[in-house]
Amino acid sequence: MNPWYAAYKVAIESDAVGSGRGMIERNRLIVETAYALWEAGDIRSMTNCFSETAAFAVHPPSSTSFLGQGQGKAVLKRRLERFLSEYQVVDYQTVGMTVRADWIDCRICYHYRHRKTRMEIDGRMRHLWRVLGGKVVRLDIIHDAKRMGAFFDLAARSAPVQ
Repeated sequence: MNPWYAAYKVAIESDAVGSGRGMIERNRLIVETAYALWEAGDIRSMTNCFSETAAFAVHPPSSTSFLGQGQGKAVLKRRLERFLSEYQVVDYQTVGMTVRADWIDCRICYHYRHRKTRMEIDGRMRHLWRVLGGKVVRLDIIHDAKRMGAFFDLAARSAPVQ
C-alpha cells in the first residue's frame, strides 16, 4: 500500500478527528494525500480519496481540458489516467492552502511534460476542494485556460521526439 494512502486511511478511521479542529486537520491531510498520490502517478489510490459521486469541474467550463466537468469517481479516474498517459508530472507543489472546515482552497505550481514530444509547460492554478465525511465530494480547478489549451493543442499536433 502506498504510504500516503496508508496515512489517509489512518486519518479517516481515527476517532480523534470527528469535528472541530480535528476535522479541519483530517480534511487538510486528505487533500495533501491526494496531491502526493497525483505527483506519484498513483491514480487508483488518489481516487480512493474521493466519494463515489464526487463532482469536478475545470473553469471556465469552455476551456480545453482533459478533466472537463463531470461526476463520479470512475469518470474522474478515467480522465486522470488519460492525462497521465500523455503527460508526465515533473513537479507539483502546493504553495498555499487555506482550510475552512469542509472547504480547502489551494494554490498550486505545476510542471508537466508531454510524453511524445518532450514539450513542457509550467504554471500556477487554483483548486477548491470540498471534503465531507472523510471523502472529497467536489473539486473545482481554475487555471489559465487559454494558455493550457493552446499548449495541449500544440503538443498534440507536434511530431514526437526521436
